[in-house]
Amino acid sequence: MSDKLSVFLLGGTGYLGGSILAELAKRHPEARFVTLVRNPADNAAFQPLGVEVINGDHSDLALIERLASEHDVVVNAADAETLALSKAILAGMEKRTRDRPEAQRKPILIHTSGTGILAKDLDGVFHSDKIYDDSIVEDIKSIPENAFHRDVDLEILSAGKTGLIDAYMVAPCTIYGKSRGPLPRLSIQINGMIKVALRRKELLQVGPSTNVWNSLHIDDLCNFYALLFDYALSGKDKSTDPFERFYWASGAEYVWGDVAKELAKLLYAAGAIESPTPKAATVEEEPGLLVAASNSRSVSNRGAKAFGWKIQGPSLWETLPKEVEWTIAEFKAKA
Repeated sequence: MSDKLSVFLLGGTGYLGGSILAELAKRHPEARFVTLVRNPADNAAFQPLGVEVINGDHSDLALIERLASEHDVVVNAADAETLALSKAILAGMEKRTRDRPEAQRKPILIHTSGTGILAKDLDGVFHSDKIYDDSIVEDIKSIPENAFHRDVDLEILSAGKTGLIDAYMVAPCTIYGKSRGPLPRLSIQINGMIKVALRRKELLQVGPSTNVWNSLHIDDLCNFYALLFDYALSGKDKSTDPFERFYWASGAEYVWGDVAKELAKLLYAAGAIESPTPKAATVEEEPGLLVAASNSRSVSNRGAKAFGWKIQGPSLWETLPKEVEWTIAEFKAKA
């Protein structure tokens, strides 16, 4: 049996997953990386990274379980919401441990959650004085069980108690910046607001848009995953509580109304919308605004303390003009 480190990553065709995969493959050329790709037409894009491709779908749970059982590390950057998928991943990883009692290292799972778990009201109003700190275990434990995809998070955290796997969880905030993955992709939240504006010829915001989120450049997120990946493999982590392996990946806070005003100016200057002033709407009136409707406030202290992570990338405000440019280009290409 080869002792070469093997990594199975879900989400390699996406914005986050593709960027993370490219970063990990660059930093670990000695490792074997495998990813799942639905469309065989995309296979060739992964060749320059030296990544092996398995054609299949996340709905094929038997395949997911088998692949999870065959690798030392599993990174799920594809789906934070589907409990059946996470259960299949965990079942495969736990089987690997049982089948290899002589192994010196337990399988490692790095699961991607999201700070959307803190989102509640969808009215565009500032509601939250509470800032959740990942270095305070009680903050993470206090998140309600009915929070967005909390059932998946708790399933993975519970699996960390079995002693069969080492489970880590990363919850990114609003991510911006150019994708570093093998396939061109845009992020969801900022670009979602821009896409609504392009479709409707007006920049919409939710209510007064005083709600607050955190933001982080994709390069900083990729560095976070790479540092956590190395830390998990190093054996230096002596944590005993699974909740001590929960990490926010969060940067500076922003107010959605400030983003809306800046995007309206940029889109109007580009001739893409009819007014430089945002217009208030509700999520019911425009479901595409769901991505910009809530509050989510978090601070990333655990990563800095555990493995020296630092924020170094460009700010959201520096990047907004490019986000507008990239989204307009994609919109025109699909028209």
